[in-house]
Amino acid sequence: MLLGLACSASATAQSYPAKPIRLIVAFAPGGATDTFARITAAELTRTLGQQVVVENRPGAGTTIAAEFVAKSPADGYTLLLTDLSTHAIMPSLYQKLGFNHARDLTAVAPVSASPLIMAAHPSLGVRNAKELIALAKRSPGITCGNSGAGTVTHLAAEKFRTRAGIELLSVNYKGGTTSTVSLMTGELSLIVNTIPAVLEHVKSKKLVAIGITADKRATALPDIAALGETVKGVDAAVIAGILAPANTPRAVIDRLNAEIAKAVDAPKAKESFLVNAAEALKQTPEVMQSRLEADAKTWAEVVRVTGVKLN
Repeated sequence: MLLGLACSASATAQSYPAKPIRLIVAFAPGGATDTFARITAAELTRTLGQQVVVENRPGAGTTIAAEFVAKSPADGYTLLLTDLSTHAIMPSLYQKLGFNHARDLTAVAPVSASPLIMAAHPSLGVRNAKELIALAKRSPGITCGNSGAGTVTHLAAEKFRTRAGIELLSVNYKGGTTSTVSLMTGELSLIVNTIPAVLEHVKSKKLVAIGITADKRATALPDIAALGETVKGVDAAVIAGILAPANTPRAVIDRLNAEIAKAVDAPKAKESFLVNAAEALKQTPEVMQSRLEADAKTWAEVVRVTGVKLN
């Protein structure tokens, strides 16, 4: 019987995929997660021999996309690419979810990790975290946009706000591109966003980089300060990763994990990671799952301290 199961698993891995795969992305086009998703999808299309189609389903702090995939057939043909930090935030942030966060989705493979960036409109008149904190203490309620309620950009701003002892007014958008546009038009004073959504505007002097959400500067962006240089304990990152419906055959998950590990080493992936101050990640499904559970505990404390709750 055991031999039969082993042969069956091997046959499943060899025959998969037999049709196109849908890669559901939990964010709008244009941000870091979407960028990494499209590069990964292109590489998987090449190595798997089937089209991997990217489908964006943003909104509700990534829960729309997560619920869709959680309720999809567990056959490996509908996958979720999301920010694992935001995914780890979900269970403590949302009072009601249309799926079971722990039981309905399972780890497949990580893709990359990249710090976030805090940027300001030039009219705010601040150039760094120290000046921002001083201004916020004089004038509480500076508007701070993010890529969605409950996302890591939202909670990273909350983390910075509480550690710095200031008041910021959160403005939630559906995706990093829209929040960046609002910042550039002056509707917002500040944002926490992904690096690719902001960097070109910083380079052209249209926006001011306050700092990246890390303890130290990124090697790829040495001229941009780390927020950790001014306020300790504000590290946060976009961790792109792929999840599948629970009970997806283990042979399929192992095949995907191996192919994704190859995909993050592809020249186009490495180029994109470098531009976005990201690092490729390779982990087994078990290690990735354990990391998700540990991160969920860390973010739960941030949610508790800030008091943020969503329905």
